[in-house]
Amino acid sequence: MQARKEKIVLILPNHLGDVVMATPALRALHHGRPMAEIHAVIREELAAVLGGSSWIQRLWMHSVYATRNPLQRLARRLVLARALRGMDCVIVLPNSFSSALLAFAMRAPRRVGYKRAGRGWLLTDVLPPLRENGRVVPIAMERYYLDLVGHLGCPDTGTTLELFTDAESVRECDALFRRHGIDPDRPLVCFAPGAGFGPSKLWPLRYVAEVARKLLDEGLQVALVHAPGEEALAEEILALTGPGPACLGGEGMNLALLKAVLAHANLLICNDAGARHIAAAFRVPTLVMMGPTSIRYTNLNLRLTRLLREPVECSPCQLQVCPIDHRCMTRLLPSRVLGEAHAALSDEGWQGDVQLELRG
Repeated sequence: MQARKEKIVLILPNHLGDVVMATPALRALHHGRPMAEIHAVIREELAAVLGGSSWIQRLWMHSVYATRNPLQRLARRLVLARALRGMDCVIVLPNSFSSALLAFAMRAPRRVGYKRAGRGWLLTDVLPPLRENGRVVPIAMERYYLDLVGHLGCPDTGTTLELFTDAESVRECDALFRRHGIDPDRPLVCFAPGAGFGPSKLWPLRYVAEVARKLLDEGLQVALVHAPGEEALAEEILALTGPGPACLGGEGMNLALLKAVLAHANLLICNDAGARHIAAAFRVPTLVMMGPTSIRYTNLNLRLTRLLREPVECSPCQLQVCPIDHRCMTRLLPSRVLGEAHAALSDEGWQGDVQLELRG
């Protein structure tokens, strides 16, 4: 009689970049529990980012956040929890109370997560986050998630980000390039001007347009890649640049296609948002406009990523909306970014901020 497989489910984060930064934990769990049946709970709109991976046997996609009504959200979580009963272990990656409540409602005998947000009683295996003087200390999210998987005895397989493309999306990307006259044999610079976190993360669009226009004038191919709902950002940039940039984003841009597009890029210029982590997973040189957020959450996988910041006294504030003059971003001038772009495109030995991985 065949032995019953252990069933493990991970509750994944709710933001694109965090899901990508969870891939080292997924890989470690796959290697540490090769005979287990691995499941993952993920927002429906983020599921495609993990497409092509062999680490997960089933993705449980949900639309909890499609409604703002807290009672409706709770009801959707309970429906999901009932569907997932029978799991042996739940690993809760997000820090929220609601994610631990979802794990508790699954009735799994083992529930692993960090002691945050007053939710320790909902978990069976409670890990203390790193603290200094009573305050939680930010650490790179790759390591933060890996430590939860390591609690189950899984070996550390490294913090390198890893994503995969599929044949259909590659074909779709090739067709998209043909429609926009992009030559895959010539250098392509992609701009990702959006950020789901909030407007405080956005580098001024007039600056984006200035750098894009100068790169176009130098004969480079330039493309805007933006998420559905960010069309207004792209339209404002195009109004400032004039003809030239290819607009590859918007309603037709899904995460599977975005992976294929960024895998072809020679350089990505973006805010501190999900696109930077996708680029890192495909080893694409990247310039990140870093303003209100702390680098200590993302100071890994910087071999080909350079974080451009200005030393202002109020950063990092971690605020979604700047209450003053957005100086952390407005003082980061186009001339500096253009110089960094030239170096990344022309220097074969160019590297990112690897030294920040060591000192945080």
